[in-house]
Amino acid sequence: MEPRAPGPGSIQAAFAAQAARTPDAVAVRWNGAGIGYRELDARANRLAHRLRGLGVGTEDPVAVLMERFADLVVALLAVVKAGAVYLPLHSGYPLERMQWIVREASASVLLTDRVMRDRGLPEAEPTVAVVVVDDPAGDLNDNPTGDPAGDLADNRSPRLPETDPGVAGHPEQLAYIMYTSGSTAMPRGVAITHRDVLELVEDRMFTPGAHDRVLMIAPYAFDPSTYELWVPLLHGGRTVVAPEAELTVAGLARLIAEEGITGLQVTAGLFRVLAEEDPRCFSGVREVITGGDVVSPAAVRRVLDHCPGIVVRCAYGPTETTLFATQCAWTSAADVPAPVPIGPAAGRPRRLRPGTDRWPPPAPTPTANRTWPGSCLARGYFPAPELTAARFASDPYGPS
Repeated sequence: MEPRAPGPGSIQAAFAAQAARTPDAVAVRWNGAGIGYRELDARANRLAHRLRGLGVGTEDPVAVLMERFADLVVALLAVVKAGAVYLPLHSGYPLERMQWIVREASASVLLTDRVMRDRGLPEAEPTVAVVVVDDPAGDLNDNPTGDPAGDLADNRSPRLPETDPGVAGHPEQLAYIMYTSGSTAMPRGVAITHRDVLELVEDRMFTPGAHDRVLMIAPYAFDPSTYELWVPLLHGGRTVVAPEAELTVAGLARLIAEEGITGLQVTAGLFRVLAEEDPRCFSGVREVITGGDVVSPAAVRRVLDHCPGIVVRCAYGPTETTLFATQCAWTSAADVPAPVPIGPAAGRPRRLRPGTDRWPPPAPTPTANRTWPGSCLARGYFPAPELTAARFASDPYGPS
C-alpha cells in the first residue's frame, strides 16, 4: 500500500486514478480466482451505465442484497460510479426489516444475485427495479456458462459500454447509507460521505504495507467492510473476499496463509476464539484490527506471543464515525494492560480553523452519552433531519 497525499474528492475518482496506475495488478480475489483493476473498472462501468439507464441519479439510494463474492465488489463500486448511494441489506435480517429499509430510504433499484433471488427478496414498491447482476441472460453477464466459479472470467459483454460513465463526484456527496442494528433503539440510516471514506483511507493508523492484502470477512452491511474494501482498493492493494463457508477457525487460517493476508479486521469475539484455538493463524499478518466490544487482554497477549512482529490494534467507534474513532496499537504482550483501553483519537487528517491548537482532544469515553469530535463524522441520519439536528452539532474546533 503506497502512502500519498490526499487526492481526488470522490471514491470513483480515487479508484479511477489507482486503476490507471496499476491496471494489471490483482484487485479482488475470491474462491481462488482473481480480477485485475482494469477488469474491475470495466465491469463496474457496465453496471453503472445500467443503473444510469434505469434513472439512477446523484445521491439516489440503491439497495444491495448479495452473497459475499466478487460481484459484490463490482456492484458497490458501480453504485458510486453512477453517482448514487449504496444501501447494503444484511441477508440475516428478516425480510420485513429489509422491506422497511428499502421503503424508508426510497431506493429505486435493488441489486441482487441468483442466490439471494432464489432465497426470496424483500417485497418492494412496483417502481423498484430489480437487477440480478449474475443472471446468465442479462446484459451484465461476463460468464455465459452460468458457472459461479467463472464469475471472474475475462469475457466481455458488448451490450453495455465499458467506458467510465463520467459522473463527477463531490467530497460532501453521500457514498453509502448503513442502518444500525436497532439493538438499543429504532434502526437508523447513517449517511456517510465520500470525504468520510477517503479520510478513513488516508488515516495514519494504517501502516504502509500492512494492508496490501486485506481479508474481507465482515458482512458488507456493517461498517468494517468500509475498511476491507476501500483501504486496499484505493491504495493499489487487494481485497480477498472470504466465502461464507470459510468463516471457521480452520477456514480463516487457511485463507490467511494461502492468500498471504497482511491485514484484517475481526470482531472482539472472533479474535478471542481465534486466539484461543489457533493463535498462529495470524502468522505472516502484519496487522490485525479488533474491537466492537470488550477486547480480551489475554487474547491480545496470546497472539503477540505466538506471532512475533505482528501489530494488534484495538479500535473503537460507532457507525456514525465511519468505523473507527479511537485506537491503540500493541506490539509486546508485556505491555498489554487489563482492561484494554480504547485508546486516543485515530490518526486521521484533521481540518482545523487557523490558529487552533487544541487537537487532538481527550479520548472520548464509551459511555451512554458520547461526544465524538474529528473528521469522518457522518452527515447525519437518513432520511431523518430532525434526529440529525438533535444528535449532530457543529464542531467547535473546526469548520461548521
